[in-house]
Amino acid sequence: MSEVMTVLRREFLERVRSKSFLLGTILFPLFMATMWIVPAMMGAGGGKRHIVIVDQAPAGVGEAVRQLLTAPRPAAEQDDDAITFTADRETRPLAQVRAELIGRVQRKEIDGYLVLPADIVQSSKAEYRARNVTNFEALSAISRATSQAVQAARLRAAGLDGAQVAALVRRVEVGTGRITDKGEEGGSAASAFILSYIVGLLMYMMILLYGMNVLRSVLEEKTNKIAEVIVSSMKASHLMLGKILGVGSVALLQVAIWVAISALLMSRSDALSRRFNLPPGMLDVVNVPPGTVAAVLAFFVLGFLLYSAMFAALGAAVNSEQEAQQLQMVVLAPMIVPLVMIVRIISDPMGPVATTLGMIPFTAPITMAMRLASTPVPATQVIGSLALLIATVLAVAWLAGKIYRVGILSTGKKPTLRELGQWLRMA
Repeated sequence: MSEVMTVLRREFLERVRSKSFLLGTILFPLFMATMWIVPAMMGAGGGKRHIVIVDQAPAGVGEAVRQLLTAPRPAAEQDDDAITFTADRETRPLAQVRAELIGRVQRKEIDGYLVLPADIVQSSKAEYRARNVTNFEALSAISRATSQAVQAARLRAAGLDGAQVAALVRRVEVGTGRITDKGEEGGSAASAFILSYIVGLLMYMMILLYGMNVLRSVLEEKTNKIAEVIVSSMKASHLMLGKILGVGSVALLQVAIWVAISALLMSRSDALSRRFNLPPGMLDVVNVPPGTVAAVLAFFVLGFLLYSAMFAALGAAVNSEQEAQQLQMVVLAPMIVPLVMIVRIISDPMGPVATTLGMIPFTAPITMAMRLASTPVPATQVIGSLALLIATVLAVAWLAGKIYRVGILSTGKKPTLRELGQWLRMA
């Protein structure tokens, strides 16, 4: 065990004392805060839009669209970042004014033009042409105003009062909040989604980054012939275990620092929201129960041990980093599956897809982290997933140790599957 601790201490101190560790520990939270807070401070890309409405619609529809677009928003919906519209009506046929309107858009005299055809009440189809058609807030406002104007025309034709019908079908705003074993908690659906997304992505990044560190460390010692000297004085399995635990300790230290920073943000969430003029409750995303933090850390540690053992075996089996890059996707493939299914997992964390991926050891670390951040997961599923993951870690570590013991001293061509089988029998 002293041999393992010696290697662990060396790997740990070598990485913690490096400038990359210090920069990564400091810059990553700053980067996340910048990506999260700055867009909220800068707004969603509001501003003024000036459009021309080519009105070929039945009487009153075009003017109603113009009034709905240019009307001031209710006080409850006012936002400094909201898009505001000015609009002119054009009653000449589109064929006569199309070239003129395109030229005005190209000269940036107007932002676009909206075509209301004569049969819009029956067809429910309009056309919007602009230089920028990817601003979904602007498109939504135009679509909403057009729909309301056409619906009002249909109601008038049916002899109904538009204002009364609008009052009857007024939209209901539904607030959200989580219920846990401790009772009802605050936090919006958006904050839970963001938290789950960040946790899943962070798990992937940390396992990938530090797992690759193990691979490069093994490969460097193998190609430089240092491994031959080291294994002459200690067991190869102790060397591999020390590397994995040493690099894992660095990862845990970095995560612990980030958790401490998150806890500090959580305790100052109200003050930070006022200081940076953020929406109320935006920083509630960092309000995570201690039990959830402990469970996520357990899955992270076990996931790291699992993939680090696989990366160590890969590093011992290949002879160059180029060969490692060609094969590493085989190791990474199970980790990518939860990221591909991330929306499905977060939107339905108790569904069959999320539950199944959460019980498969190779996908469980990332999947269970996202599920735990989204909703309270039954303890039986958490314990069962952890038990399967522990058993898989032990089995993979045993197999990886056998490959490592032979592969770290083997040089030459890349081994075939048959040769890897021979290594397993030899070790």
